[in-house]
Amino acid sequence: MPCYQRKIKKGVRWFYKGSYLRQNYHSKAIYLTKKECATAERAKINELDKKARSINGDIGIKDLFNQRLDNIQTNKSKKYYEENRRFFQMFLDFTKKQMVSEISKADGYKFVNQFSADLKKEGKDNFKVNAAIRVLKAAFNEAIDIHEVNMRNPFKIKFFPVKIQTKHIPSQADIDKVKKISNPEQRLLIDFVDQTACRIMEAIRLDFEEINGEQLTLYTRKSKNSNFTPRIIPLPDCLKNVKGTGKVFSWTDYPHFVGEKAKSLKIKRWNWHSLRHRRASIWANNGMSLIELQYRLGHSNMETTQKYLQLLGFTKS
Repeated sequence: MPCYQRKIKKGVRWFYKGSYLRQNYHSKAIYLTKKECATAERAKINELDKKARSINGDIGIKDLFNQRLDNIQTNKSKKYYEENRRFFQMFLDFTKKQMVSEISKADGYKFVNQFSADLKKEGKDNFKVNAAIRVLKAAFNEAIDIHEVNMRNPFKIKFFPVKIQTKHIPSQADIDKVKKISNPEQRLLIDFVDQTACRIMEAIRLDFEEINGEQLTLYTRKSKNSNFTPRIIPLPDCLKNVKGTGKVFSWTDYPHFVGEKAKSLKIKRWNWHSLRHRRASIWANNGMSLIELQYRLGHSNMETTQKYLQLLGFTKS
């Protein structure tokens, strides 16, 4: 049984974490002994089994959403969890029905059409409507696949049209303005992200031990609890004369200073991902192959890279 220890202020406590019928489950660290924890875990599995194999093949909408949120909290990012929680609450406020099997495709269309109309009154596009469709479609797929509810997915709905705008790419002049009011370590981080097109947290995780001659290794995590995936890229010019031990950069959390400095300079705000877009645009403009771009950007498939480049305007270095 997957029971684990955790040392807290009150002493050593036990908690359980695992997966059953494609559902992840976990507890807080509240159990005094491993035996007590294992007993509680068996009760949890029995509860999941009863719900998943219920005779009527149905589940309450609120129960479905709560189980889905528990699963997301274990495996996905906090941002994704909050997005799901928000859309789940919106749909619970919208519908008066209690059970998943009672929801029809007409209910799904009525919800998203009302959501779209509300956003239109605020002068907003349908990006959030499409996000809600993705979130709710995944939740109802779980009801069908895991809880065996005999129904068609009510959110198998075509995405709403949106105006896709090109991503803002900061000019070299704007980057230089931000660098001018930055300290040396901040300037080095800006140069590193700009020259490698890495994700900002890939840069923050970089260790001097991962630099090998004219190459370095970046590590990224595709989801909250997934393994780190390495990729080797050329050593950028900004690090060629930098030596040290331990972490290359001192930040442990997401550094927000570039956006704050751009705002203080009263120029169009940009962030770390803007530098990633900029370098991808420069590489594409200079004739880098799509396969090489995919690898440099750390994308899992070429389709992602193609969609990524469609949103960029080409930029000269």
